[in-house]
Amino acid sequence: MSRPRIAQIGPWPSPWGGISVYVQSLSRYLADQGADVIVLDTQNHELVDESGVHVLPLPSGRDQSLRAARLLAAHRCDVAHLHLIGFPWKAVVPFVLACQSVGVTLVVSVHSFRVESQPELNAWQGALLRGAARSLPQIFASGEHVADRLINHGVPKSRVQAVAPFVPPIPAEPLDARLPEHLRQFCSRYQHVVAAGAAALTRTAEGQDLYGFDIFTEVANKVAKVRQDVGFVFQLPRLGDEALFKAAMQQCRSLGERLFVHREPLEEGSDLWAVADVFVRPTRSDGDSVSIRESLSLGTPCLASDVVNRPTGTTLFRSGDSADGAKELLGLLDNLQAAQEVVRAAPQPQGAATVGGTLRSLATETHTLQRARQSITRALWAR
Repeated sequence: MSRPRIAQIGPWPSPWGGISVYVQSLSRYLADQGADVIVLDTQNHELVDESGVHVLPLPSGRDQSLRAARLLAAHRCDVAHLHLIGFPWKAVVPFVLACQSVGVTLVVSVHSFRVESQPELNAWQGALLRGAARSLPQIFASGEHVADRLINHGVPKSRVQAVAPFVPPIPAEPLDARLPEHLRQFCSRYQHVVAAGAAALTRTAEGQDLYGFDIFTEVANKVAKVRQDVGFVFQLPRLGDEALFKAAMQQCRSLGERLFVHREPLEEGSDLWAVADVFVRPTRSDGDSVSIRESLSLGTPCLASDVVNRPTGTTLFRSGDSADGAKELLGLLDNLQAAQEVVRAAPQPQGAATVGGTLRSLATETHTLQRARQSITRALWAR
C-alpha cells in the first residue's frame, strides 16, 4: 500500500509561536508515522527539514488558495490540513473550493479566536461559510471554548472535535544542552527560575498587551521583593509592539539583572520551560496554549491566567491581576515539590494521535476514491 501524502498549510518556524511549533512538530510526527509530508508555509520558507519533510513557500495573496491547489496536485497529496486563527469565510471557502478542484480532502484546525473576533457576516457570507463547513469531514478546535464558538457560528456539531494541538517535545540531555551559554549562565545564578514567553508582543482589540508581558513584569516585581533567590526570564524572539515593551520595562527597572528578556530564537523553546521551576502564561486571551502543554509534559508547574479553561494541573490566577498572580506564584515556589508532583500526576493529551489518525484514515479513503474514479474513467474511455 502506498504511503499517505499529507500537506500541512500554515506557518513554519521561525518566527516561533504556538501554531508554527505545532505545524513543525505535527509534520515530523506524521513523517515518523510513515506519511509523506509537505508543508505549504505561509511564512515563505523553502527547505527540507531534518525529518525529510519538504517545506514550500505559500505567500499570502488573493490567489493563495489557487497556488495551494497547484502545489497539492503537483505533489499528489491526498489530504490537506489547514491551520487558522478564527474561521474566516474569505479563507475557508476558497480553500474548500481549491482542494475540491484537485481531488484533495481538506481538514481544518482552528487554533483560537483571540487575535480578531469573528466579524459579523451578512446572509450570503454566512451561507457560503456554513456550506463550506459542511463539506469538511473534520474541523479540529483547540479547546472546548473554540469548539463552542464554531458551533455558535453555524458549523455542524458533528464536524467539530476539540483536541489539544500538541506533540510532546523531546527534552535535551542534559536539559540545558541546547540553550545558549549566556542563558545557561543566567539560570545558574538563581536557586529558582521563572520563565514565560511570546513570539512577539501584540495588542488585543482593546489595546492591551495580549501576551501579558506587562503582567509578568508586575508579578516579577512583587515576587522579587519577597524572594531574593528567584530570577525571571521572558523569551521574546521578535519585539513586536515596541511601545508595549518599553512601558513594561519601565515599570520593572528595580528588577535590574534579575529580569532577562531573551531576544534570540531558541532551537527549541520548550528547552527553557524544561529548566525553569515555574512557567507563567499571563495572556489576556488564548487558545489551547502549546507552551502550557509543553511545560506540563516536561514536569514544570505552570501558572496561567484564567481567561479560558486550562489543562489539569495548571494553577490559575485572575487575568490582569498581578497581585493575585504574585500570590499564586509565591505559593508554587514555597511548595515546589508538591506542585511538581501534581504536574507529574496530570494526564497528558493525545491530540497528536487523534489528529494523525484522522489524517491517515482520510488519506486512505482518498486513495480508494481516486482508484475508483480512475476505474470509471478508464471504463468510459474504453467504450
